[in-house]
Amino acid sequence: MARVVVVGAGIAGLSAAIHAVSSGHHVVLLEKKTKIGGRGTSQNIDGFSLHYGPHLVDKSGPFFRMCKKLSRVKPDVKSIRLDKIEVTGHGPIRPVGNIKQAALNKRAIRKRSRTNPYYQALIFLSNWGIEDNEYRANSVVKSRLCVSNEGWIGLIGRLGAALDEVGVLIETRCEVVTIDGHQVHLKDGRNFSCDAVILACGPNGAKQILQPINGDLAEQKFSQLETSVASCVELGLDSRPMAGKHCLIDLEQNAAIIDYAAIQPKLNDTGSHISAIMVSEQSSNSSERLEELLNQHIAGWSKHIITDLRQSRIAVGYSNRINFDAFAKHHILLAGAWVQSDYALSDAAADTGKRAAKGIAGIL
Repeated sequence: MARVVVVGAGIAGLSAAIHAVSSGHHVVLLEKKTKIGGRGTSQNIDGFSLHYGPHLVDKSGPFFRMCKKLSRVKPDVKSIRLDKIEVTGHGPIRPVGNIKQAALNKRAIRKRSRTNPYYQALIFLSNWGIEDNEYRANSVVKSRLCVSNEGWIGLIGRLGAALDEVGVLIETRCEVVTIDGHQVHLKDGRNFSCDAVILACGPNGAKQILQPINGDLAEQKFSQLETSVASCVELGLDSRPMAGKHCLIDLEQNAAIIDYAAIQPKLNDTGSHISAIMVSEQSSNSSERLEELLNQHIAGWSKHIITDLRQSRIAVGYSNRINFDAFAKHHILLAGAWVQSDYALSDAAADTGKRAAKGIAGIL
């Protein structure tokens, strides 16, 4: 049994802690913020669970499988449907009543035709166009991309409860400043002795901790990592301006508008829960550009706002990701969506958390 410190209690850190405990290790989970979940959490405001950017769960992916395995009650999810995904300027991916066009679209998607707008839309929706992730794109086609009735805060709560049941110490408001050999030093002066560390605190936090340990290697690995950013807005509306559509995708603007309530009616049976995303390197006027997008596609939305949450320049994906064992010689492993994985987004976080936990035995 090893003493393991996991730094960061987002999806990657929670996954790492769960799998490390299941392998018989003693685990301490440290989180800098006041609550667990990282980007995979939400705020409950005026009856709406507002997220930090659009989140669709793949019910065949490692994150949902982990939630399901650890839960006594199966999470209730509803799938986003191809006939309710509209590509602006082209129409629905699977048009109802137009068998010929539906067949043409299906053929183009099956061939992965990069010039076809419907396939381009699938790639964008699957992981915001960051990389061609075949697994997640297939999940859209096979109706495996879903919205949970309890929101992401509910799914994260299931993981936290599972760790609490097995007695894992989860400490919030804990900022790690240095790792010195087998000692993890906190900003408040406390130290934790350990045999292995899993850094699941995001690329910026991980780099800051790793630079004093091996600056050359840290610079080499993190300089190659490319981050894609987006602006997002979450809206709780007392109307349904999308008229039952699940998603609108605007390829020209690298943008999408999703109505969670249309996909999962249990979230709100009278209004809409809108999540809009625009992937762009331009940080100026991002809020105005998102409002223009909404005005263009769901006119009248601004007159029906109950609550909203706006964010600019949030990380939504990574390219040239770093291997989870790049710093293994220092008894440090990595986990997160920014770490190399066959999966993307939340599934990459869950997958790399598991891989890091399983890799502990190899570095002791």
